[in-house]
Amino acid sequence: MATDPFKTLRETPYPRYVAPKAYSFDLNEKMIKLLREEFAPVIIAGELAKALNGKKSSQVEQIARELFEEYGQRWMRRTMQLGDEYPDRTIEIVMETVDHQGNQFLFFPHVPQRFIEIAYLTTQSFLRLPIIVSNQRDLVYQVPKCLLFSQIKEKCGNEVADLMTCRHACLKALETLHQDINLDAVVKMTASTAKDGHCEFSMKKL
Repeated sequence: MATDPFKTLRETPYPRYVAPKAYSFDLNEKMIKLLREEFAPVIIAGELAKALNGKKSSQVEQIARELFEEYGQRWMRRTMQLGDEYPDRTIEIVMETVDHQGNQFLFFPHVPQRFIEIAYLTTQSFLRLPIIVSNQRDLVYQVPKCLLFSQIKEKCGNEVADLMTCRHACLKALETLHQDINLDAVVKMTASTAKDGHCEFSMKKL
């Protein structure tokens, strides 16, 4: 009868390894809840419908621009605040690398990109923000099936939605982001949902 060479090993007690608490690369649930409650597209679309009620068509652009720019600024600043208060492991790794190694070139595009991802993923219905270009000079992303555009269409009609006044929210959010982190950059909108079926925005570091 063959001897089992592993019998003694199996019968010998050994200390079990207890793994440390796993890092989370997911967005904090409390942060998601707070941003959705404050900046849900249905809320701002409702505010737009109320602001446009009884107004002339010639007034739509100006009224909507003021509303969306104010919204976009608040949206990004609140995102940055909560992003700092409830950091996920993704942004922690980036910041640790920047701080410990002095690799400031890593700051762009990674830090702005993460705040942009937080802003959209907490207020839209898609699970991933399509990043088209991400390098040391350019950050380009798309917004597919924009929930805000859909809500404007539902509450204000196709004609108002197709004016794409909601672009001012995204452009102002990007402008606020690069100004508040002291980054010289130019932001542009390169595609629109009304024309192309999705929006596309770019941030170019100067």
